[in-house]
Amino acid sequence: MKLWTGISKFLFGNGCLACKRGGLPLDPWLCPDCREELQKLAQNPRRPNPDTLCLYTMTPLTKALVHGLKYGNMPGLAGYLVRTALKERETLETLQEWGRKLAFVPVPLHPARMRERGYNQAEKLARAISGRMNGIVAPALERKTFRISQTTLSRSERSNNVAGAFGLKKRFRWPDSRIPVIVDDVFTTGATTTACLYAFEKENLGGFSKVCTLLYEESATARVDFAADTAMEWHV
Repeated sequence: MKLWTGISKFLFGNGCLACKRGGLPLDPWLCPDCREELQKLAQNPRRPNPDTLCLYTMTPLTKALVHGLKYGNMPGLAGYLVRTALKERETLETLQEWGRKLAFVPVPLHPARMRERGYNQAEKLARAISGRMNGIVAPALERKTFRISQTTLSRSERSNNVAGAFGLKKRFRWPDSRIPVIVDDVFTTGATTTACLYAFEKENLGGFSKVCTLLYEESATARVDFAADTAMEWHV
């Protein structure tokens, strides 16, 4: 049994990232059953409003994947999830309807979080989407303050927590005729992406802005910042 366990881990990895079962072929993140479930979830993207597209709904499976992306040092999950989602006609057509000249703008991390994590998951998602849509990545935003964790905040408290938290970089020149698409990992109340859109509106660039996130979670049960996010406030 121990010999088979060792061989299984060598051939198939330590276990499915979602269901945790070992000894199954992985792709390389999910077992066949979880992979099939993810493909079904990709068939039902969410549209909280006409200008927002969420590639998946929040379920135990997708939550495990976004947790790995954010906290498990698994940046490759961004491309994996985007490729799966963009195989679906509805998702692809929505992005195509937004226009041919899209600029995908990742929601920025505070430098302290960037040093801790080593990468910005929103930027990884933006690059994966832009690569499939022949768009560009435009890292135009900067985070002005490091706000407290939003885990336990209400809708109004979330909005106040991120209001004015983002601005356009002073030396960034917006590419002509490009439509901004704000990219983030999770959409709940929309407070974070709205704050990003406001930064564009202040510069008269927000008239046709869009939002694309990896997950959509009902705000009543939202837990956007997982346990790794600490309830601290940093000012820069």
